[in-house]
Amino acid sequence: MEKLRQTTLVSVLFVALAGSTHASARAQCGELTFLEAIQQALAANQALAAARQTLDAQHKEVSVARASMLPRLTGAGSGIISSGATFSASAGIIPERTTQGAGVLQQTLYNQASIDALGAQKHLYESQQNDYENTRAQTIASAGQDYVGVLLAEALLAVQQQNVDLTTQSLEITKSQEEAGAVLFRDVLRWQSQLYADQQGVVTQKSSVLTSRFTLNQTRNRPAEETCVLEDLTIEKDGFVFSSPVVFEAVSDDAKATVMRDYLVELGIDRSPQIRSLDARIRSQERSTKSARRWLIPSLEASLAGAVFLKTGGEGAGGAEQERSTGDTFWQAQGVLNWNILDGGAFISTMNLQKAQLYSLKSQRTDVATALEETIRGSVAVAIASFENINLSLLQNETAARNYELVNEAYLEGDATFLELLDSQQQLLNAKKAAKQALYGFLSDVLTVEQSINYFPFMEADAKARIRELEARLRE
Repeated sequence: MEKLRQTTLVSVLFVALAGSTHASARAQCGELTFLEAIQQALAANQALAAARQTLDAQHKEVSVARASMLPRLTGAGSGIISSGATFSASAGIIPERTTQGAGVLQQTLYNQASIDALGAQKHLYESQQNDYENTRAQTIASAGQDYVGVLLAEALLAVQQQNVDLTTQSLEITKSQEEAGAVLFRDVLRWQSQLYADQQGVVTQKSSVLTSRFTLNQTRNRPAEETCVLEDLTIEKDGFVFSSPVVFEAVSDDAKATVMRDYLVELGIDRSPQIRSLDARIRSQERSTKSARRWLIPSLEASLAGAVFLKTGGEGAGGAEQERSTGDTFWQAQGVLNWNILDGGAFISTMNLQKAQLYSLKSQRTDVATALEETIRGSVAVAIASFENINLSLLQNETAARNYELVNEAYLEGDATFLELLDSQQQLLNAKKAAKQALYGFLSDVLTVEQSINYFPFMEADAKARIRELEARLRE
């Protein structure tokens, strides 16, 4: 009997010490708000940083495409030693020992292919900017989901610890009853066994807290073991459109819920970085297709070249009028007109290829828009159901708490059995967990909606703007 009591005391101390250790560890980084976690992820997330570097590198491709249309200056130098003077069609007589410097300035006056290539590359870069915006939105949503995940894990841990307290309380009461001869010792053993099981639940939930915390820290690019005190999230502050009383009343009405989904679909398609990216790629492909149709248009290039004899000697240097001497210069201007008349059908084949690629992109755009609409409607429907489940879970929690009080009182008076009290306690535990899961599950679903429409109110200057728009539409 004494050994059993010592074991119980050690178990209770284990839970208490674990809780105090957890509390002291939380002081490592202080308080961390939801918005601060998002901002840290945007500043330091490794995947987003890599995407940012890729976008910067891709921006250089626009400069590369533009370079072919800008002036080009080339410098050159040469040294010649020959057995006698030689002749060049451009420079005339070249002495047998010659050091020469030259420069060539070239300018593309008109090349439709280069113009179209630059325009297509600009649209392609715009597409890549939207791809980066999509990655950024994913980072925001991931950080938010991880934050909610830690809150849920910690809330469930608190519920498990409260359940251990209730079991410990019932165990102590049963011990007193057993000492008074009111119950058998087997009831003490039952509660002792249940206490061990509940403590196992605490240990398991602690691992969930650590796992969720590691995930959040990785998203923020922080040390894995860093522990922060997170702010609690509420429907009023973090529920997006569901924080509105007008929406609160509307979601239970199927017709108004449809209006709500229609509004969010319009908003999401208009703001979608995936669709904007495809639109930019379509414009880029249209430019390339037009360029392929212009294969008969000629191009014109001009160049100006000049050279100076830096040092001459030997035969052909100085003397006669036609000979070259040190300091002599010459120049040459040239215009080149290129006109492809026959190419074996390559241009026609290229034009057909560009057309096929354009039609493919337009089909992709239609498919993405359709899939996005389905995603938004589905995520909103899930969020509405989660929102309505919160109130039901609270009612379940209140009912379970009241039932536990009554059964516990009856147990103290000897009118309820061990199994009846244990059953009511398990119902209370499940109800508390369901209430926490309903709240944080709803907040997670709201983040999913916000990601699907690429609109995060906590990142906007006026977080209530879209709520007012939806309220106005619902009133109509």
